[in-house]
Amino acid sequence: MASTNDHLWAHSASGGERHRLEDHLRDTARLARSFAEPFGMGDLAWWAGLVHDGGKAWCAWQEKLLKVEPSGKRVGLDHKSFGVHLAERHGLEPVMWAVAGHHGGLTSRKEVNGLLGADDAQLGALTDRWADAERRLRTLVPEMFSALPELSTSYVDADAMTREFLVRFLFSCLVDADALDTQAHRMGTAHRLGRDLNGPILLERFLSRRKKFLDNRPKGPMDAHRERVFSEAMTAAEQQPGIFRLTAPTGTAKTIASAGFALRHAVCHGKRRIIVAVPFITITEQNANVYRQLLDPGEAEAERVVLEQHSHVDLGDPEDTEQLQSWRKLASENWDVPFVVTTTVQLFESLFGRMPSRTRKLHRLANSVIILDEVQALPHRLLPQIADALRILVQRFGVTILLSSATQPVLGAFKPFEKLDVREIITDPSALFDECRRVQFEWRVTPKPALADVVTEAASHRQALMVVNTVRDARDAYQAAPTSPDITALHLSTAMCPAHRRAVLDKVRDCLKAKSPIFLVSTSLVEAGVDLDFPVAFRAIGPPDSMSQVAGRCNREGKLGMPGGGLVVIFDPADGGMPPSYKTQVEKAEIYFGPDRDPEDTEALEDYFVDLYDSLGIEAKGRPAQVIRSNRHRWDFRSVTDGPVTGIDARGREARDRKLAFRMIIDDTVPIVVRYGDQQAHNLINECLAELRGPCPDRSAFRRLQPYVVTVRRQLTTKPEVQANLSPVVGDLYEWLGRYDDGHGIVLEPDRQDFLL
Repeated sequence: MASTNDHLWAHSASGGERHRLEDHLRDTARLARSFAEPFGMGDLAWWAGLVHDGGKAWCAWQEKLLKVEPSGKRVGLDHKSFGVHLAERHGLEPVMWAVAGHHGGLTSRKEVNGLLGADDAQLGALTDRWADAERRLRTLVPEMFSALPELSTSYVDADAMTREFLVRFLFSCLVDADALDTQAHRMGTAHRLGRDLNGPILLERFLSRRKKFLDNRPKGPMDAHRERVFSEAMTAAEQQPGIFRLTAPTGTAKTIASAGFALRHAVCHGKRRIIVAVPFITITEQNANVYRQLLDPGEAEAERVVLEQHSHVDLGDPEDTEQLQSWRKLASENWDVPFVVTTTVQLFESLFGRMPSRTRKLHRLANSVIILDEVQALPHRLLPQIADALRILVQRFGVTILLSSATQPVLGAFKPFEKLDVREIITDPSALFDECRRVQFEWRVTPKPALADVVTEAASHRQALMVVNTVRDARDAYQAAPTSPDITALHLSTAMCPAHRRAVLDKVRDCLKAKSPIFLVSTSLVEAGVDLDFPVAFRAIGPPDSMSQVAGRCNREGKLGMPGGGLVVIFDPADGGMPPSYKTQVEKAEIYFGPDRDPEDTEALEDYFVDLYDSLGIEAKGRPAQVIRSNRHRWDFRSVTDGPVTGIDARGREARDRKLAFRMIIDDTVPIVVRYGDQQAHNLINECLAELRGPCPDRSAFRRLQPYVVTVRRQLTTKPEVQANLSPVVGDLYEWLGRYDDGHGIVLEPDRQDFLL
């Protein structure tokens, strides 16, 4: 055998020492066990770690490793099938799946079985290979064969959907342990392991800093209501783990109250970490900043508590120390931190994902508190599967869920939630909404006004917010706004890059604070979680939760008087547009809301949601939720993530229907780098584009570009007038050579629905 000193190796030297196979198997097994113990699958995860790379003991694999070592190339020979075979031999089906997917991802039963031989000839070759590996491993790692685990009754007796999630979590433990051990070997360091939540210390820090913040803050009419929400959240936190709802009006400091609930609940019940998931990146950034101020240590070099993870986070901030940059990068890979602020896309596409990079963080969810902020923004078509995921997390993985919103969806309308006890934190939400009523609604729907006429009326107010349904309408309204040195007219939409939007929001806040004239036109991105306080708001008719959210940006602090000191005008523009998904929602909204019943009526909202779900047929046969459930039942992980097979494409590959996959955002989009900002920003853009166009593109360059990226639908990029202004960078990334307007963003002359809201 061509192995130095008769050792078996897991990884080549790669500039350091070779990695002994027995060390890698045992260390991976030890880590995997510790990761799976919180949900009772420690022994199974330990054995999965022992066998996952067992096939590398095969003589031909060892010889090829040494052969390719000088070039750094991949071995390219099978090493997974041995572990799959061994698990199948001992009836440990979950391990079969975890080992089969530990490099390429969870797949399907057909693909897993394919690793065990497609025909007699292939099986014969595999049998010889397995026997060769087993002969060496019986001496090298004897516990692999003498300490076999058993499938627990909690796994055997679980329903099919829960077993599927147990496979996902076992897979997560294995791939995270494998990655950490491989990384430690290559870096010549100990395993990079974070700390669980130190609840008592963090709760004391949180309460102390909150008190200091409140003491230094000007008093206002909303203070008593915010204190009530916080107090009731802290009291509810002492209850037993499960599912809770925080239903409270916008502007009642739910962000702080939910964190207080989570921290006290963690102290009372020994929870390991807190995950806050929000629907929009703008809210992620805002909330993470609040939580950092309340929870992170003061010392610059100390390990942070709060991780903010989403696609726009610049992990290479030059103002951070190298230690903090490294901490952020590693923590983002597996959430091994006490407090995570992320997006619902990250959370749920990880839960229903299949690739190691996406799923290695899953096991960190066990015995945690998950806050779903602005829960009304979850996609309707996926609600039954999201509800099922929450059910399983609570019932099997010891998770406490907090659903936070001013406009709560009715998850109890779906089968997974039918028999669950969902506890309301606020004792009487309807009464709280009545007490906190800060606006009165007026309706301009019959006859339908022209968009320009609404702009004229809105701009006549000293300070006004106007929210419309499409990017095109936002641009048209902005261009119709009066141009005068006496008023600042501003625009917000996804036609603008994140850096541009942040600059506009800063200017808006400055104007509001100075009480200077301002007229802001925006799409719905301004509605949820953006802390603005206008005296007057105009909202194009839309879903009631969106109309209610706009009310939360009006008289937010109650300084114009309560009840009803602010004004919200709902209008239906004759020449306005709306996304296709709004059609049924608006039709139902017109039934339940109007001059006699406003969108903040909690009872009407509940009736509306139940009727809407029934009309949309969300759980009907052939709809995404039903198809995803069917694929989960068959353990077809690839179809869950990528959609069911519909045929064979022109290249001979499987064609899949992505609209029937678990995807939080179904729009096929393209990222485009635009030139916004000062010369320093332009220099950064040029530098990053040059790196990405080089022979070895650096992924960190793309992260640094994120503040200057606009996302548009792929279909739009095929139009000749758009294509002419697109310069390829790398992969799907393009540079925009056309005009970028400092007022309303990228100039594409699009159709109404070319951008995401």
